[in-house]
Amino acid sequence: MYDLHSHILPNVDDGAKTQSDTMEMLRVAASDGTKIILATPHRKDITERWSIPHIQELASNANKAIEEEGLNLTLLLGMENHLDIDLPREVEEGRALTINSSKYILVEMPWFGRPIYIDQVLFEIQAMGLTPILAHPERLEIFQSDPEFLVNLVERGMLTQITAGSLLGYFNRNVRKFTVQLFKNNLVHILASDCHFSAGTRSPKLSPGFDAAVKLVGYDRAAKMVIDLPKAILNDQTVSPPIPESNVKWNKNWWEFWL
Repeated sequence: MYDLHSHILPNVDDGAKTQSDTMEMLRVAASDGTKIILATPHRKDITERWSIPHIQELASNANKAIEEEGLNLTLLLGMENHLDIDLPREVEEGRALTINSSKYILVEMPWFGRPIYIDQVLFEIQAMGLTPILAHPERLEIFQSDPEFLVNLVERGMLTQITAGSLLGYFNRNVRKFTVQLFKNNLVHILASDCHFSAGTRSPKLSPGFDAAVKLVGYDRAAKMVIDLPKAILNDQTVSPPIPESNVKWNKNWWEFWL
């Protein structure tokens, strides 16, 4: 498996706090069958408190430790980029990282509300030749309240990354219900852990989410979400995601949003 969303670098955001935390998370991921894990620290934390060279050094140190311990795993570097008006400029300046230096960029939309600059920023990102991958849309009010907006973005060529824990019910039942609808309507492209800790509901164990996806949409479709598409993205290859279902009737009984 290939995990495209993790907060595994030590002491840079709300994920791993120490190098020991990082190593334990890497051990868990490796034992669960993950071959490559992408470190995606929050851009805001890096630009305000740290630097790109700092997280590059942390990633290098992690891979040295992986090799020394003999783990069957590689750590690559990306970033979870919150969407704001500065994002296109910071991409150009090298302060906002894409996924493994590819044409794909992990973008976190605002948790609440719909700022007027969203469409313009996404347009500028795509005009730069980049493909936004929308992080955990199933947990965001902007899509929960208007699922057709997510359909529109996918039709414009963007991809989605769903958190495995959402399908497993780790946030709340309404998030899970919405997640299931996204799966059934071909609006899930990538399944990732979004891990923050080595154990519990935010661990690097991706296989339980994969198993749940298999039961929901079958092995072939689920495998594309954790193997085929993530691997192609890491290799900077063009991907062809499934087309969203047409004339979707949304079951809007999930208004108790995750807070």
